[in-house]
Amino acid sequence: MKKTIILIALIFVSIATMSQTKYGVRAGMSLSTYNSAQSLYQFKPGIHIGGVADIPIGSSRFSFLPGVYFADKGTKVEGFPSIEGHFFVAPDPLYLKVTHYNYQLEIPLLFTYNIPINEKLTLKPQIGAYVSYTIFGRINEKIDYVGGYLNAPTDKETSKDYFFYDGNYFGLGGNVGLSAFYNKYSFTLSCDVGDSFNKFKRVYYSEYGYYYPDICMFFSLGYNF
Repeated sequence: MKKTIILIALIFVSIATMSQTKYGVRAGMSLSTYNSAQSLYQFKPGIHIGGVADIPIGSSRFSFLPGVYFADKGTKVEGFPSIEGHFFVAPDPLYLKVTHYNYQLEIPLLFTYNIPINEKLTLKPQIGAYVSYTIFGRINEKIDYVGGYLNAPTDKETSKDYFFYDGNYFGLGGNVGLSAFYNKYSFTLSCDVGDSFNKFKRVYYSEYGYYYPDICMFFSLGYNF
């Protein structure tokens, strides 16, 4: 009998919690790169759009914030690369200008803490993890053979623009950020740090002697129902 009462109570608590769940949409700009510590890699602007659910945890100020986004991540690469950690020495240098687009579905799994400032303004710091899946990628590549590079083609400048898919595009990482809510509107600044286990990415850039994390900053405007 006691077990039945406890079970019924848990069901009612779950229903009450779900009834307090709020939903929102988010969209905005992203800045992403593969290694901000290397001057060769630069931040690439992109966009993101998606939705979230704000699920209160009991009567506390904490909430669980799952969501799903479409996000354009990637990086820009510009400069003289190195191979196996050794820089080219004249007269054999090549100059890269590459934009790597990584179109992902991302599922953030975050926890937030509500800090009411007044009746209309609330701050919500957030921390948690994310799981991502790359739908497809795109490379826009331009190479200038500045010197007498041994394997250079007849043309001193080559360019490519192509899509790729290798079937191994899952990724995961952590996220930290802060949201400001004013009435039903919100602004969120957050940052992802993780890795997408992308065979093409690893092969392509390992040629130049680098291993790198995925870094992405989000600037999001939102509306909350």
